[in-house]
Order: sequence, then C-alpha cells, then structure tokens
Amino acid sequence: MKVYQNILETIGNTPLVRINKLNPNPNVTIYAKLEGWNPTGSIKDRIALNMITQAEAEGKLTPGKTILEPTSGNTGIGLAITGIVKGYPVEIVMSRAVSVERVKLLEAYGAKVTLTPANMGTDGAIMKAREMIAAEPDKYFMPDQFSNEHNKMAHYRNTAQEIWEATGGNVDYMVCALGTSGTIMGISTFLKEKNPKIKVVSAHPEKGHYIQGLKNMREAIVPAIYDPSRIDTTIMVESETAIHMAREIVQHEG
Repeated sequence: MKVYQNILETIGNTPLVRINKLNPNPNVTIYAKLEGWNPTGSIKDRIALNMITQAEAEGKLTPGKTILEPTSGNTGIGLAITGIVKGYPVEIVMSRAVSVERVKLLEAYGAKVTLTPANMGTDGAIMKAREMIAAEPDKYFMPDQFSNEHNKMAHYRNTAQEIWEATGGNVDYMVCALGTSGTIMGISTFLKEKNPKIKVVSAHPEKGHYIQGLKNMREAIVPAIYDPSRIDTTIMVESETAIHMAREIVQHEG
C-alpha cells in the first residue's frame, strides 16, 4: 500500500466501475467514474489543487494572500483543504440557496463564508466575489474556476488520461454534466486528440433547474472556458429526472 505525504496526494486516480443492472443493452458497456473517492468527495478537488499549484508557480499566489472564490460549494471545499495543506486562508462566496451542510463543512475546514441572495444563484456569488477582489486586490487571489484554463487542464492531464488508460482506449461515448464546463472541456479535448471518432455528450440542465453546481448556459453567466464546439450532442435533463436516476443508481448498483 502506498504512503502519501499529505491529503492532496490522494486526489485523483479514481476507479471506473461498471454499471450492470441499469444497463439494458448487453452489447454496450457503461462505466461510471467514482469521483466521490476524492478526499472531499468531489471531482472539484482536482481543479482546486491544479489552479492553486499553477498560481503558485506563476507567482500569482504568494504567502500572505487569501484565496477567494465564488462557488456552489464543492470547489470551495476543495480549495479549503488545499489552503490547509499549503498554508493559505480561504474565503468562499456562495448563494444562500446552497445546503446548510455545505456551509458547515466549509466552516469546519476553516474557510470564511459569505452568503449572497438566494434568488441570484451562483451568478450573485460571482458578482460579489468580483466586487471583493476589486476592492482589495492585494489581499486576495481568486482562481476563478469559470475562466481559469487550469480548471480544464486538470481534466485534460489527469481525469481524461485515467479514463483512457483504464479502458485501454476503448471509448465510444463520454457523457458529462455541465457546470463550469471544465470537466467536459478537458476530457473532450484529450479524448478527441486520441480518437476523433469519440462522441462527447453533454447532460445539460433545463432552465430553472435546482441542482447545485450545474449551469444552464442560456440563463447563467457563461464560463469563459466553455466551448460548445467541443460537444457533439446535448441532452437536456430535468432536475427530477436526474434526481430519480441518482436514486436508481444507489438502489440497483450500490
């Protein structure tokens, strides 16, 4: 068994698990990548570490600065543990619509949390964070996951390569939900470089959805890293449909 020097070294290398009972077609093999195996239980640990590591290397984040980020929760939690290990205070801006559990978890990790009006969603948190860094630019460093190239590069260099290696390159379709778009952008770029015939499918939330962390690009601030040309097919998904399927997976696949 490998020994790790700190919790950040455990990020990534998550398993692919075959979907069995919920796959009705014996001629198709479906795998789910278990990003919940990351230390805070989210794929966002990957981008949090990569954005901070790159900011340090570029001299944008230096000792004494505070990491500031607007988020629906998961990226903030990833930044919080990264801040703990690397020695940076962390301030997170979130909508009041997020779950109480996310706020408590962030505070347990030592992050300061600022809440914005619930009716403005994550867009309200983005605008508030921009105000804060404009007022005190020397105090804060904001990774800005929505426009940071190192968001999608975390998935290009790591997540996508893990998928490619685990499947031996035997991939026909890759399906991914849409939030900052970093995951689907990074994985799509890598996989299509390996095999242009691979189809990338976006599970796009319907307008008015209420699943935290996801974005409908027609009603939200569109992330600068989002490039729809990287997506072959878009499937609109209702919140209730997504929640129902999540429950089905738990009940039938474990």
